[in-house]
Formats: sequence, structure tokens, C-alpha cells
Amino acid sequence: MKKFYLDVILLIIFMLVMSFHLLPKLLHEILGMLIIPLVIYHLYWNFKAFKLLKGTPKKRLSLFIDIALFLCLFIIMFTGICISRHLFNDMIDISLQRNIIIHQLHSAVPFLFIILSGIHFGLNWQGFWQRINIILKLDTNNKFYKFTSRLLIIILIAAGIYGSFLNQIGDRLLMEHIFATEMTSLPFVEFIFLMFCIFSLYVVIGFIISKYIN
Repeated sequence: MKKFYLDVILLIIFMLVMSFHLLPKLLHEILGMLIIPLVIYHLYWNFKAFKLLKGTPKKRLSLFIDIALFLCLFIIMFTGICISRHLFNDMIDISLQRNIIIHQLHSAVPFLFIILSGIHFGLNWQGFWQRINIILKLDTNNKFYKFTSRLLIIILIAAGIYGSFLNQIGDRLLMEHIFATEMTSLPFVEFIFLMFCIFSLYVVIGFIISKYIN
């Protein structure tokens, strides 16, 4: 159950980090650095479960996703340190802090990270959802449960697609010069909700992929 709570905490922190334009910059940097030890714990607690997959297609795909996530995280942290204005400000050369490519990478790669982390969640959704059912004591055979869960999935997918266009994620991934979007002008709660929906969209995609390769 500790793994479940760690995953939830990681998700909450990353959603907050993605809301950098709505948070104090110092808090953004602190939360960003906090992700590193939490990811290390996440890898440690899930290593045994990963080994049990053996040589299955799911393991090969999961390994590819995990490596891509690690590379994304490394780029995010490295570029974040380079452009830091608080925690590492006195340690970084001014030329790095003003480098356009570094700024663009730090703006674009987090969106690739959220896509890959959503797929990662989706590939491992069954165990995560079982823990949710245990905590909330849900009756999965209930017709109302089935109806509401399907309705919720449809809402999350629709809102995720809407949020992706609203936040110009395609342009962001292409490292276009984007300083603000319609989504970044939304209030904090609405922005967080749409970011969660974007993440959930790729969780659903990961879950479908998992079902297919199984």
C-alpha cells in the first residue's frame, strides 16, 4: 500500500510542478528537486514486480518507457538547474541561464514526460486500480459502478483531448516559442483538472496497449 501512496504523491507533485506559472518560482524549484528522491523510492519498490514480468512484450515495452522517462527526467532536472533563479542561481554561469535551447527543452520535455508517465501508469493500471477499490471498498460488480466508471473515463478522455489543444501540447513538443496559452490563463483548480485529464488520457492509452499486448 505504501507504493500506492507514493505514486499518488508523485502525481500530485508533478501536477503542481507543471503549474509553475501559478506558483512561486522558489516553490517550483523545491518541488522539482523533491521528485528525484521520490522517483528513486518508486524504482526501488517496483523493481521486484518488474522482474516478475520476465521476457514478456509488456516488460520490453515497460523497459523502453522507463528508460525514456529516466532520460526525460534527467533533461528536466539538468535544464532546471541550469536556469535556476533560486536554489542554484549562484552556481550557474549566466550564459547557461539565458540559453534559449535550455529554456525550450525545460518547457517541452515535461509534456513528453507526462505523456510517457501516463502510458506507464496505464500499463500498470490493474494493480493500481485494485488498491483504489480496496481503499474505497467499491463493489465492482454493481451496475451503477460500471456505468459511472465508464462515464468518468469518457469525460477524462474528452477533457484530456480538449486540454491538449487548449495548451498547445503538440507545438510545445516541437519546441515552438510559446509563452502562454488559453489553458495557462485559467484559474489554478481548472488548470490542474485539465492537466490531470491530459495525464489520464494517456493512462487510458497505456491501459489499452496493455490489454492488447497481453
